[in-house]
Amino acid sequence: MKERTGRSLALTIVALGLTLSAVSAAMAADPIIGTWKLDVSKSKLVPSLSPPRAQTEVYRELASGQMELELTQVNNEGVSTSVILSWPAGGGLVQDPRGGLPHGITAIETLLKPGEWYVTFLRNGKQVMTMHKAISPDRQTMLQTVKGLDPQGRTVQQLQVLRRQ
Repeated sequence: MKERTGRSLALTIVALGLTLSAVSAAMAADPIIGTWKLDVSKSKLVPSLSPPRAQTEVYRELASGQMELELTQVNNEGVSTSVILSWPAGGGLVQDPRGGLPHGITAIETLLKPGEWYVTFLRNGKQVMTMHKAISPDRQTMLQTVKGLDPQGRTVQQLQVLRRQ
């Protein structure tokens, strides 16, 4: 009887250890956390999407369990704009407290795995664009593949290459 109890205790300890390892891995900071700059020369930007001259994305994980993105862009006229967006760290509806997204646009961030996100953009409830964000294995490059409709309703695809700063 003692041998069976000892094995049960050992199995319980191993199971608990595996569970704690899985929880720790899930709680580890997402590799997207940090500052990223758009590498315009390596990106394949679509003119009808009004690509920026410069872009910086700063991702933070907040104590509230939210992800936050501070996106700063400089347009071709040299005008800088900034927006702050947030969403649940496990994925969900993007909050836009400053009203930085265009009127009628809603975004949903979906966490595929740490370092890989899928964003769905809706205009007045209808899907118009998606973005797949993926961090390279060395964690130094982020590729963002944008697919959808441009403002004129044409189907486009854009590749944005960002470098960790």
